[in-house]
Amino acid sequence: MLHGLGANEMELQRLAKDLHGSGFSVVVACIEGYTHDTPSQNWSVWVDQVLAQIWELEKKYTTVSLVGLSMGAVLAMVAAQRHPRPLAGLVLLSAALAYDGWSMPWYRFLLNFSNWLPFVNSYRMKESEPYGVKNEEMRASIKAALKSKDITESGVGEIRFDLIKQGQLLIREARANAHLIDCPTLVVHAVDDEVVHIRNAEWVYRKINSEEKEIIYLGDSYHMITIDNERETVSQETTRFLKKSVNSQLDKPLFDVAPIKTSHMRRLLRKIQTQVFQI
Repeated sequence: MLHGLGANEMELQRLAKDLHGSGFSVVVACIEGYTHDTPSQNWSVWVDQVLAQIWELEKKYTTVSLVGLSMGAVLAMVAAQRHPRPLAGLVLLSAALAYDGWSMPWYRFLLNFSNWLPFVNSYRMKESEPYGVKNEEMRASIKAALKSKDITESGVGEIRFDLIKQGQLLIREARANAHLIDCPTLVVHAVDDEVVHIRNAEWVYRKINSEEKEIIYLGDSYHMITIDNERETVSQETTRFLKKSVNSQLDKPLFDVAPIKTSHMRRLLRKIQTQVFQI
């Protein structure tokens, strides 16, 4: 599992616990230069570290899958592109392929001209309301926590420019080689994501070459979908997809997989079936 830019395992602790409880061995990677409070590193070094961890896990386990959140999803994309064999599964949560959501500052485009703007090296992207969450109770909790510490479940209080710059280069690499992704892939994104517009998730879904791919739209969350109103849906659908993907890699299926797990999806399906019968 790969957390967001400059954050740490706190962002993924709930989803990691759910996956572990469903029978998966879970590793939330610590990446030098990417994880909170580690020395700066080039984006390609981030990718090399992820690949090295995948190779180590492949020595112990029959299958290895990647789950990435925000910039972690972009990092997962690049790792999947460079890995010599298709992974068992790839889950992209709120993939940060552009900072173009409705809450982003108008002057964000200036970051593209960083080589010519002397002041930009001192820039910090500060966390502010709504802190990536639509749930007001969770938002208040995050706001209070940021007063006493610089990192919470929603990420860090501010992100340094050097991290942002390397993240932009990582995004460029992921976009240029999206067609190389051919493993089973699940894309989950909030329609009202305030950081990354939904068109980025739809772009990924169109561009990857995976025969097995799904996209799930969330209607009651912002960017941090692992802790927001639909966190249970994110957990259930991630677990369902990974179980199905792993089963397809094994001679004998390991997991029982329900075709649709979320109560909302079941209610919607019943409603559609009722309408059909009435017709």
